[in-house]
Amino acid sequence: MRLPNFLRSESTLFTAVVAAVALALSASLMRPNAGQSAPDTAPSRVATIDLEKTYNSIERYVEIQNGLKKLAEELDQKISAQQTVVKDLEAELDSFQAGSDAQAAAVQKLQIAVGEFRAIQQFANAKLEMERARALRDTYLAIKDAARRFAERDGLDYILLDDSLPEMDPANAAKTMQQISARRFIFATPKADVTEKLVAFMNEEWKAAKGG
Repeated sequence: MRLPNFLRSESTLFTAVVAAVALALSASLMRPNAGQSAPDTAPSRVATIDLEKTYNSIERYVEIQNGLKKLAEELDQKISAQQTVVKDLEAELDSFQAGSDAQAAAVQKLQIAVGEFRAIQQFANAKLEMERARALRDTYLAIKDAARRFAERDGLDYILLDDSLPEMDPANAAKTMQQISARRFIFATPKADVTEKLVAFMNEEWKAAKGG
């Protein structure tokens, strides 16, 4: 028996709706992790180091400091040698007659020696300061590069400088507040400190680089 036209239309619409719902349910069930939210990303792994301790503990910087000490001694010898020249010339002035041409020549010679002494002294101070600054910069870059490779090896995302460790100098209220404001760490758990491990990592590399 044939259905009336309006019943056939409703039946066709119902069948289409049921088919669409079934198709949607089937697709939903076939998707992986259906009905579940995306998993949370893993938390970042963070470690800290004591920068001052790192500087003073790595063999690379110790050797650089020894080199700077040797340079300072060599420069001091040059300063002392020129200072001796100045003192000897000052002592000779007493042997010349006041107002004589010999005394005038000795005074001129002394002035030249004093000028050379000051020039050597200024050069030595500038040279030593420049080498100290270069040592700090080069060592910092070495620490930064080593920290990156150390972090990659141990699966760390960040290695931060723990600036809560150094003592503050309470010179006056303004300077003390500047020191407080400049700090970023209030507290860092000692469990996150990897200073010793980073130092060991760098010293092993330094020894290997020198063929030790």
